[in-house]
Amino acid sequence: MQPLTFFLNPAARKVSTRALAPKIEAWAKATSHESAVVSPGLEDLPAALAACLNQGRIPVAVGGDGTVHQLVQHLPEQALFATLPMGSGNDFARALGWVGNFDHALQQLSNARPVSLDAICVEQPAGTPAFLTLSIAGWGFACDVNIQANNSNVPGPLQYPVGVYQALAKGGTRGVRLTFDNGDVVEGRFWTVLPCNTAMAGGGMKFSPHADPQDGMMEVLALGDVSTLGLTALLGRVYVGRHLSHPRVHLWCCRAVSLEPVEEVAGAWSPVQAEGDIYPGAEATTFRVIPGGLRTLVPANSPLAS
Repeated sequence: MQPLTFFLNPAARKVSTRALAPKIEAWAKATSHESAVVSPGLEDLPAALAACLNQGRIPVAVGGDGTVHQLVQHLPEQALFATLPMGSGNDFARALGWVGNFDHALQQLSNARPVSLDAICVEQPAGTPAFLTLSIAGWGFACDVNIQANNSNVPGPLQYPVGVYQALAKGGTRGVRLTFDNGDVVEGRFWTVLPCNTAMAGGGMKFSPHADPQDGMMEVLALGDVSTLGLTALLGRVYVGRHLSHPRVHLWCCRAVSLEPVEEVAGAWSPVQAEGDIYPGAEATTFRVIPGGLRTLVPANSPLAS
């Protein structure tokens, strides 16, 4: 394997360079892997990542979904990377087969394999930089939940459930028009719209249980006009992936979809989230699959490695 550089997120609550660096050094020595540890802030991340790649090293994001999301935004196309789950939300790493225990994840890294995965490119009108989402992007209520969770002082696994109930107090359905790449147009009122590359987001919620990040497609999940009580009941079913049979849950498979809010004041568009990071909304946001747009390491026993 190429030399590795472990990128530790200094802002991640569960990541401590002082605690993890000795473990990484011990693992590298025991397995004869050449490794380094860095901990750049967001402003310094592009330069640190460029230096890593120029040295022929593989960057390894150590943190949660937000950590790997930020790293991937600065990766050249087809650059190989890895992620080890050490954040409040680790859904992307879990989808790849990484375990939550850091010591065990390091052992998985010893014989990890490179694979190609799809990504979703999120595009808005000219002048707004596009960005990639790895797992599930969100508009509407799902984005509201992330905002509440990000601002919460509640410990990791409880952030999203608490965020749900805080967002419920403020949320409701919103009018939206969806235009798919095959020409179909759907217009209605929805709590949320979720373009899905992988199955999970929000700390283990299985929004799209059958989403496959290697099939060149995405699944778009939308929740229609249910009552607040009905939404609360549905959320419990999402954790076990049993919500798709509900008559107000819609699922489409496509390569691209454009989302246009139809009842919002210009300039005050509902924001969009990806891996917990919040981006401004727009009069139109297009989600487009990039087949095989990512190259990442996965555990040897991952279903994605076969």
